[in-house]
Amino acid sequence: MIKTTPSCLVILAGGQSTRMGSDKAIVHFEGQRLIDRLIDRFAGVADRILLSGRHDYGTGLAVINDKPDAPDGPVGAVLSIAATLPDLQSDCSGFVTLPVDAPHAPTDLIKRLSANGTCTVAQDQERIHPTFAYWRCDVVNAVGTISQPGERAPSLHWLTRQCEATPVTWPDSRPFINVNRPEDLATAAKIKKAGA
Repeated sequence: MIKTTPSCLVILAGGQSTRMGSDKAIVHFEGQRLIDRLIDRFAGVADRILLSGRHDYGTGLAVINDKPDAPDGPVGAVLSIAATLPDLQSDCSGFVTLPVDAPHAPTDLIKRLSANGTCTVAQDQERIHPTFAYWRCDVVNAVGTISQPGERAPSLHWLTRQCEATPVTWPDSRPFINVNRPEDLATAAKIKKAGA
């Protein structure tokens, strides 16, 4: 019998939410907090769901905090998850990341991104979406503390290149819309009505 590795989804919920003006995880969209919407959306899809952030928002899910020496931003979150996950979930060799502000995230995300067991990143016809990616812990940990030149923290685009992440293409950009500002909620609602 072939043993399959459990799928692990980590919702990225540690951002500053400066453009929204309040914590995006608890912003309501169609009667639910964004974080609860994603948990419900992927509850029957992912074997494990974890959070990357400062607390669990009352969800009861395990939380992976950024390590003190991690870079700022989502790269620090991915590096911290890769370093922590093997101890927290020893049977998970990798994880899919998903931003908390993506109410229409495609439900085939985990299956498609983790299909071949290598690092992958979602893209549409125009660009990649590096917060939607599959990260192998050993590959990310091998990248370690490498950083790009300059004073700014490295970007997720940089990390996907370091990990040689293979793009996986979706035909439409609408599932990857982010709710960054209050006005984006109306845009996201229109997408739902349009059948995305």
